[in-house]
Amino acid sequence: MQLGTREVAELLGVHSSTVKRWFRGVRGSGGSSAARSEPASAGAPVGTTAGGHRRIPLDTALRVARERGNEVYLHWFGDDAGAVWTAVQALENGDASPARNLLVGWLRLRRAHLIRRFLRHVTAPDPVEARILDGVLGGFMRRVGEGWQRGELRIADERAATREVSETILSLVGGRGQAGGLRGPQPPVAVVGTLENDHHALGALLVRLLLVQRGWAVEYLGTGLPIPEIVAAQRAHGAALVCLSVTPPSGNADVHRFIEVARELADPRRPFALAVGGGGSRRAGSAVRAWPLGRSGRFASLSVFRRWMDRHFPRTAPASA
Repeated sequence: MQLGTREVAELLGVHSSTVKRWFRGVRGSGGSSAARSEPASAGAPVGTTAGGHRRIPLDTALRVARERGNEVYLHWFGDDAGAVWTAVQALENGDASPARNLLVGWLRLRRAHLIRRFLRHVTAPDPVEARILDGVLGGFMRRVGEGWQRGELRIADERAATREVSETILSLVGGRGQAGGLRGPQPPVAVVGTLENDHHALGALLVRLLLVQRGWAVEYLGTGLPIPEIVAAQRAHGAALVCLSVTPPSGNADVHRFIEVARELADPRRPFALAVGGGGSRRAGSAVRAWPLGRSGRFASLSVFRRWMDRHFPRTAPASA
Protein backbone atom coordinates (compact mmCIF):
# COMPACT_ATOMS: atom_id res chain seq x y z
CA MET A 1 0.00 0.00 0.00
CA GLN A 2 1.43 3.37 -1.10
CA LEU A 3 0.75 6.67 0.71
CA GLY A 4 1.38 10.26 -0.29
CA THR A 5 3.46 12.71 1.73
CA ARG A 6 0.43 14.37 3.30
CA GLU A 7 -1.12 11.03 4.31
CA VAL A 8 2.12 9.90 5.96
CA ALA A 9 2.42 13.24 7.76
CA GLU A 10 -1.12 12.87 9.16
CA LEU A 11 -0.50 9.26 10.15
CA LEU A 12 2.77 10.00 11.95
CA GLY A 13 1.70 13.36 13.38
CA VAL A 14 4.59 15.27 11.83
CA HIS A 15 4.98 18.09 9.29
CA SER A 16 5.15 17.28 5.58
CA SER A 17 8.68 18.70 5.44
CA THR A 18 9.70 16.17 8.09
CA VAL A 19 8.30 13.36 5.95
CA LYS A 20 10.27 14.61 2.95
CA ARG A 21 13.43 14.63 5.05
CA TRP A 22 12.85 11.21 6.58
CA PHE A 23 11.91 9.53 3.32
CA ARG A 24 14.14 11.16 0.77
CA GLY A 25 15.61 8.70 -1.70
CA VAL A 26 14.86 7.48 -5.19
CA ARG A 27 13.37 10.05 -7.57
CA GLY A 28 11.51 9.07 -10.69
CA SER A 29 8.35 7.28 -11.81
CA GLY A 30 7.65 4.24 -9.68
CA GLY A 31 11.06 4.49 -8.09
CA SER A 32 12.72 3.30 -11.32
CA SER A 33 15.28 6.11 -11.51
CA ALA A 34 18.85 4.99 -11.95
CA ALA A 35 19.97 7.54 -9.39
CA ARG A 36 21.48 6.05 -6.24
CA SER A 37 19.31 6.33 -3.17
CA GLU A 38 20.79 7.87 -0.06
CA PRO A 39 22.01 5.62 2.76
CA ALA A 40 19.31 4.16 4.97
CA SER A 41 20.59 6.25 7.86
CA ALA A 42 19.77 9.38 5.88
CA GLY A 43 16.29 8.33 4.87
CA ALA A 44 14.21 5.50 3.45
CA PRO A 45 14.10 5.13 -0.36
CA VAL A 46 10.71 5.87 -1.85
CA GLY A 47 9.14 5.96 -5.28
CA THR A 48 7.51 8.79 -7.15
CA THR A 49 4.61 9.13 -9.54
CA ALA A 50 5.03 10.37 -13.10
CA GLY A 51 4.13 13.80 -11.75
CA GLY A 52 6.95 13.73 -9.23
CA HIS A 53 4.86 13.10 -6.10
CA ARG A 54 6.33 10.82 -3.46
CA ARG A 55 4.69 7.45 -2.89
CA ILE A 56 5.75 5.80 0.35
CA PRO A 57 4.95 2.16 1.16
CA LEU A 58 2.95 1.93 4.37
CA ASP A 59 5.23 -0.73 5.83
CA THR A 60 8.24 1.50 5.13
CA ALA A 61 6.54 4.47 6.79
CA LEU A 62 5.79 2.39 9.90
CA ARG A 63 9.29 0.91 10.03
CA VAL A 64 11.03 4.28 9.79
CA ALA A 65 8.63 5.83 12.30
CA ARG A 66 9.41 3.08 14.80
CA GLU A 67 13.16 3.45 14.23
CA ARG A 68 12.78 7.12 15.09
CA GLY A 69 10.77 6.38 18.23
CA ASN A 70 7.48 7.54 16.73
CA GLU A 71 4.86 4.91 17.65
CA VAL A 72 1.42 5.20 16.01
CA TYR A 73 -1.75 3.15 16.32
CA LEU A 74 -1.07 1.09 13.19
CA HIS A 75 1.96 -0.45 14.91
CA TRP A 76 -0.53 -2.37 17.09
CA PHE A 77 -1.85 -4.37 14.14
CA GLY A 78 1.22 -5.95 12.55
CA ASP A 79 0.52 -7.41 9.13
CA ASP A 80 -3.07 -6.12 9.25
CA ALA A 81 -1.94 -2.48 9.35
CA GLY A 82 -2.88 -1.91 5.71
CA ALA A 83 -6.40 -3.26 6.18
CA VAL A 84 -6.83 -1.13 9.30
CA TRP A 85 -5.63 1.99 7.47
CA THR A 86 -8.16 1.33 4.69
CA ALA A 87 -10.98 0.80 7.20
CA VAL A 88 -10.15 3.97 9.15
CA GLN A 89 -9.99 6.06 5.97
CA ALA A 90 -13.36 4.67 4.89
CA LEU A 91 -14.82 5.58 8.30
CA GLU A 92 -13.66 9.15 7.88
CA ASN A 93 -15.62 9.19 4.61
CA GLY A 94 -18.75 7.82 6.27
CA ASP A 95 -18.42 4.16 5.24
CA ALA A 96 -18.30 1.69 8.15
CA SER A 97 -18.56 -1.51 6.07
CA PRO A 98 -14.76 -2.13 5.76
CA ALA A 99 -14.45 -1.77 9.54
CA ARG A 100 -17.28 -4.24 10.13
CA ASN A 101 -15.77 -6.71 7.65
CA LEU A 102 -12.41 -6.43 9.37
CA LEU A 103 -13.89 -7.04 12.82
CA VAL A 104 -15.88 -10.08 11.66
CA GLY A 105 -12.78 -11.48 9.97
CA TRP A 106 -10.77 -11.18 13.18
CA LEU A 107 -13.61 -12.78 15.11
CA ARG A 108 -13.54 -15.82 12.83
CA LEU A 109 -9.77 -16.06 13.30
CA ARG A 110 -10.22 -15.77 17.10
CA ARG A 111 -8.11 -12.60 17.23
CA ALA A 112 -10.17 -10.77 19.84
CA HIS A 113 -7.17 -8.67 20.92
CA LEU A 114 -7.20 -6.94 17.52
CA ILE A 115 -10.95 -6.29 17.80
CA ARG A 116 -10.29 -4.67 21.18
CA ARG A 117 -7.47 -2.49 19.84
CA PHE A 118 -9.47 -1.34 16.83
CA LEU A 119 -12.55 -0.46 18.89
CA ARG A 120 -10.46 1.46 21.41
CA HIS A 121 -8.86 3.45 18.58
CA VAL A 122 -12.05 4.45 16.74
CA THR A 123 -13.83 5.37 20.00
CA ALA A 124 -10.94 7.46 21.32
CA PRO A 125 -12.31 10.86 20.20
CA ASP A 126 -14.41 12.50 22.89
CA PRO A 127 -17.33 12.46 22.46
CA VAL A 128 -17.65 9.37 20.29
CA GLU A 129 -19.76 10.21 17.27
CA ALA A 130 -23.16 8.50 17.01
CA ARG A 131 -22.22 7.24 13.53
CA ILE A 132 -19.30 5.29 15.08
CA LEU A 133 -21.53 3.86 17.80
CA ASP A 134 -24.13 2.90 15.18
CA GLY A 135 -21.95 1.90 12.26
CA VAL A 136 -19.03 0.18 13.99
CA LEU A 137 -20.06 -1.10 17.44
CA GLY A 138 -23.75 -1.62 16.71
CA GLY A 139 -23.13 -2.61 13.09
CA PHE A 140 -20.51 -5.18 14.06
CA MET A 141 -22.90 -6.82 16.51
CA ARG A 142 -25.67 -6.89 13.90
CA ARG A 143 -23.29 -8.67 11.53
CA VAL A 144 -22.39 -11.12 14.27
CA GLY A 145 -26.06 -11.83 14.97
CA GLU A 146 -26.75 -12.42 11.28
CA GLY A 147 -23.73 -14.72 11.01
CA TRP A 148 -24.87 -16.71 14.01
CA GLN A 149 -28.38 -17.11 12.60
CA ARG A 150 -26.93 -18.40 9.32
CA GLY A 151 -24.70 -20.86 11.17
CA GLU A 152 -21.50 -19.10 10.05
CA LEU A 153 -20.49 -18.11 13.59
CA ARG A 154 -20.59 -20.06 16.83
CA ILE A 155 -22.15 -19.08 20.14
CA ALA A 156 -18.60 -18.65 21.43
CA ASP A 157 -17.94 -16.12 18.65
CA GLU A 158 -21.07 -14.16 19.55
CA ARG A 159 -20.06 -14.09 23.19
CA ALA A 160 -16.52 -12.99 22.36
CA ALA A 161 -17.86 -10.13 20.21
CA THR A 162 -20.32 -9.11 22.91
CA ARG A 163 -17.55 -9.10 25.50
CA GLU A 164 -15.27 -6.86 23.45
CA VAL A 165 -18.00 -4.37 22.52
CA SER A 166 -19.42 -4.27 26.05
CA GLU A 167 -16.01 -3.73 27.65
CA THR A 168 -15.26 -0.94 25.18
CA ILE A 169 -18.51 0.85 26.06
CA LEU A 170 -18.03 0.35 29.80
CA SER A 171 -14.48 1.68 29.64
CA LEU A 172 -15.78 4.81 27.91
CA VAL A 173 -18.53 5.31 30.48
CA GLY A 174 -16.12 4.68 33.34
CA GLY A 175 -13.56 7.05 31.88
CA ARG A 176 -16.06 9.88 31.85
CA GLY A 177 -17.72 9.11 35.16
CA GLN A 178 -21.15 10.54 35.85
CA ALA A 179 -22.01 14.15 35.32
CA GLY A 180 -22.76 16.44 38.18
CA GLY A 181 -21.28 16.60 41.68
CA LEU A 182 -21.40 18.81 44.69
CA ARG A 183 -20.98 22.04 42.75
CA GLY A 184 -23.11 23.56 40.05
CA PRO A 185 -26.55 22.55 38.84
CA GLN A 186 -27.48 18.90 38.99
CA PRO A 187 -27.68 17.19 35.60
CA PRO A 188 -30.91 15.72 34.27
CA VAL A 189 -31.43 12.05 35.06
CA ALA A 190 -32.26 9.28 32.59
CA VAL A 191 -33.29 5.70 33.36
CA VAL A 192 -32.00 3.17 30.81
CA GLY A 193 -32.62 -0.56 30.50
CA THR A 194 -34.49 -3.35 28.78
CA LEU A 195 -37.88 -4.89 29.44
CA GLU A 196 -38.59 -8.19 31.14
CA ASN A 197 -37.34 -11.25 29.18
CA ASP A 198 -35.04 -9.04 27.07
CA HIS A 199 -31.45 -9.75 28.04
CA HIS A 200 -29.62 -8.02 25.17
CA ALA A 201 -27.55 -5.33 26.84
CA LEU A 202 -25.64 -3.67 24.00
CA GLY A 203 -28.35 -1.33 22.74
CA ALA A 204 -28.99 -0.03 26.25
CA LEU A 205 -25.25 0.34 26.88
CA LEU A 206 -24.83 2.41 23.73
CA VAL A 207 -27.68 4.70 24.78
CA ARG A 208 -26.13 4.97 28.23
CA LEU A 209 -22.81 6.08 26.73
CA LEU A 210 -24.43 8.64 24.42
CA LEU A 211 -26.35 10.18 27.32
CA VAL A 212 -23.32 10.31 29.63
CA GLN A 213 -21.41 12.08 26.87
CA ARG A 214 -24.18 14.65 26.74
CA GLY A 215 -23.85 15.37 30.46
CA TRP A 216 -26.75 13.31 31.79
CA ALA A 217 -26.71 11.29 34.99
CA VAL A 218 -27.76 7.79 33.93
CA GLU A 219 -29.44 5.25 36.17
CA TYR A 220 -28.58 2.12 34.22
CA LEU A 221 -30.90 -0.70 35.29
CA GLY A 222 -29.42 -3.47 33.17
CA THR A 223 -31.51 -6.05 31.34
CA GLY A 224 -34.72 -7.98 31.93
CA LEU A 225 -36.43 -5.49 34.26
CA PRO A 226 -40.08 -5.89 35.28
CA ILE A 227 -42.02 -2.82 34.22
CA PRO A 228 -42.99 -1.76 37.77
CA GLU A 229 -39.29 -1.62 38.70
CA ILE A 230 -38.52 0.67 35.74
CA VAL A 231 -41.34 3.03 36.72
CA ALA A 232 -40.26 2.90 40.37
CA ALA A 233 -36.71 3.87 39.37
CA GLN A 234 -38.05 6.82 37.37
CA ARG A 235 -40.04 8.04 40.36
CA ALA A 236 -37.21 7.48 42.84
CA HIS A 237 -34.68 9.44 40.80
CA GLY A 238 -37.02 12.03 39.34
CA ALA A 239 -35.86 10.99 35.88
CA ALA A 240 -36.76 13.28 32.99
CA LEU A 241 -36.27 10.49 30.44
CA VAL A 242 -36.78 6.73 30.26
CA CYS A 243 -34.96 4.88 27.46
CA LEU A 244 -35.90 1.32 26.54
CA SER A 245 -33.91 -0.92 24.22
CA VAL A 246 -36.19 -3.57 22.70
CA THR A 247 -34.67 -6.47 20.79
CA PRO A 248 -36.38 -9.55 19.32
CA PRO A 249 -38.13 -11.64 20.45
CA SER A 250 -39.38 -8.74 22.57
CA GLY A 251 -41.43 -6.41 20.43
CA ASN A 252 -44.50 -4.31 19.86
CA ALA A 253 -46.64 -6.07 22.49
CA ASP A 254 -43.99 -5.47 25.17
CA VAL A 255 -43.86 -1.74 24.40
CA HIS A 256 -47.68 -1.54 24.57
CA ARG A 257 -47.61 -3.33 27.93
CA PHE A 258 -45.01 -0.91 29.30
CA ILE A 259 -47.15 2.07 28.32
CA GLU A 260 -50.28 0.58 29.86
CA VAL A 261 -48.56 -0.25 33.16
CA ALA A 262 -46.73 3.09 33.28
CA ARG A 263 -50.04 4.95 32.87
CA GLU A 264 -51.20 3.36 36.11
CA LEU A 265 -47.98 3.56 38.15
CA ALA A 266 -46.29 6.80 37.07
CA ASP A 267 -46.92 10.08 38.87
CA PRO A 268 -48.81 12.33 36.42
CA ARG A 269 -47.51 15.36 38.32
CA ARG A 270 -43.94 14.42 37.33
CA PRO A 271 -44.07 13.77 33.56
CA PHE A 272 -41.11 12.24 31.74
CA ALA A 273 -40.12 11.58 28.15
CA LEU A 274 -40.04 8.08 26.67
CA ALA A 275 -37.50 6.94 24.07
CA VAL A 276 -37.76 3.45 22.57
CA GLY A 277 -35.28 1.89 20.16
CA GLY A 278 -34.09 -1.44 18.82
CA GLY A 279 -35.28 -3.94 16.24
CA GLY A 280 -38.10 -5.17 18.46
CA SER A 281 -39.75 -1.75 18.52
CA ARG A 282 -40.28 -1.32 14.79
CA ARG A 283 -44.07 -1.61 14.92
CA ALA A 284 -44.53 0.34 18.12
CA GLY A 285 -44.53 3.80 16.59
CA SER A 286 -48.23 4.51 17.11
CA ALA A 287 -48.12 3.38 20.74
CA VAL A 288 -45.04 5.45 21.50
CA ARG A 289 -46.55 8.53 19.86
CA ALA A 290 -49.57 8.16 22.18
CA TRP A 291 -47.38 8.31 25.28
CA PRO A 292 -49.43 10.46 27.69
CA LEU A 293 -46.75 11.73 30.09
CA GLY A 294 -44.48 13.84 27.90
CA ARG A 295 -42.39 13.78 24.76
CA SER A 296 -41.79 10.44 23.07
CA GLY A 297 -40.00 8.90 20.15
CA ARG A 298 -39.10 5.59 18.54
CA PHE A 299 -35.63 5.37 16.99
CA ALA A 300 -34.07 3.08 14.42
CA SER A 301 -30.55 4.31 15.14
CA LEU A 302 -28.49 6.24 17.66
CA SER A 303 -27.95 8.99 15.11
CA VAL A 304 -31.70 9.61 14.93
CA PHE A 305 -31.94 9.47 18.72
CA ARG A 306 -29.14 12.02 19.03
CA ARG A 307 -30.95 14.41 16.70
CA TRP A 308 -34.13 13.99 18.76
CA MET A 309 -32.15 14.78 21.89
CA ASP A 310 -30.66 17.86 20.20
CA ARG A 311 -34.16 19.09 19.45
CA HIS A 312 -35.84 18.37 22.79
CA PHE A 313 -32.95 18.30 25.29
CA PRO A 314 -30.22 20.56 23.86
CA ARG A 315 -26.92 20.56 25.67
CA THR A 316 -26.26 23.77 27.52
CA ALA A 317 -22.74 22.92 28.70
CA PRO A 318 -20.05 20.32 27.99
CA ALA A 319 -20.51 17.05 29.81
CA SER A 320 -18.46 16.72 32.98
CA ALA A 321 -15.55 14.33 32.90
